[in-house]
Amino acid sequence: MGIYIFNWDILKKYLTEDEADPNSENDFGNNIIPNLLRDNRRMYAYHFSGYWKDVGTISFLWEANMEVLDPEHSGINLFDEDWKIYSRNSGMTGHKISAGAVVENSMITDGCRIKGTVKHSILFAGVQVEEGAVIEDAVVMGGSVIKSGAVVKHCIIAENVTICENAVVGAMPEGDEKGVATVGAGITIGENATIGPNAMVDKNVEGGGEQW
Repeated sequence: MGIYIFNWDILKKYLTEDEADPNSENDFGNNIIPNLLRDNRRMYAYHFSGYWKDVGTISFLWEANMEVLDPEHSGINLFDEDWKIYSRNSGMTGHKISAGAVVENSMITDGCRIKGTVKHSILFAGVQVEEGAVIEDAVVMGGSVIKSGAVVKHCIIAENVTICENAVVGAMPEGDEKGVATVGAGITIGENATIGPNAMVDKNVEGGGEQW
């Protein structure tokens, strides 16, 4: 896990040899780098002491987003004037938080329309949260719609998802449980459907109380 810089001719040689090895795991850390060391290739490491996060799993991706909400303890501060992150503007209008909405310790991106409750969550551009909907400890990506009465907790919702009325996606963990529910891009979760805390949804879910 890390950022690597190689001379192309060297990298090509070792990748080709590794692909031809039937016993290889085809992994940089377990195969490529050890093989370079075996051949006494010159290698150098840079000691980095700032924030670094491996997001190679769903749980780690969720954790990284949650750490953005706690800069004092996590070490990553998106509001640091000396460490600005320049990103592409969505071109959407500013976000709007309606009367009666509740937003606590969250990051709300431009274009969002909030009428429900959002706590300790990150909402990407253009997310709509209807009146009576609840989002907590969640990452909701751009263009998704959380309809009235829906509950979304401890999960990752991909782009352009629709969570219909009174559906439940995910749940707050109990004890040492770390499971994070995920819903794939463009998916619709039907009315009154229930998605469990560890589910990975990659197709539309019918309403009427269907459970995953």
